[in-house]
Amino acid sequence: MKMLYLQSHDNPIAMNTVILRKELQDYISKADERFIQLVYGMMQADKSSGLLLSEAEREELDKRIARHKKGESKSYSWDEVKKRLQG
Repeated sequence: MKMLYLQSHDNPIAMNTVILRKELQDYISKADERFIQLVYGMMQADKSSGLLLSEAEREELDKRIARHKKGESKSYSWDEVKKRLQG
């Protein structure tokens, strides 16, 4: 689980996703239109990026990256990939 660390009186406070969601929901319910438009714009940009992965997909990607870094998997350059797809 990824954690966000906030600085408060020189003591880092770890906030997990559940707490962050709750705080954001509370804040958004009281926020002004400007803030709502900003958050909405960020959400739309994130959705259109096409990079939304499920937790399982992120975990699998992390495993594959770790295997690659350990030299346990083969990797290919973009040129090699294109040649394989064309040939």
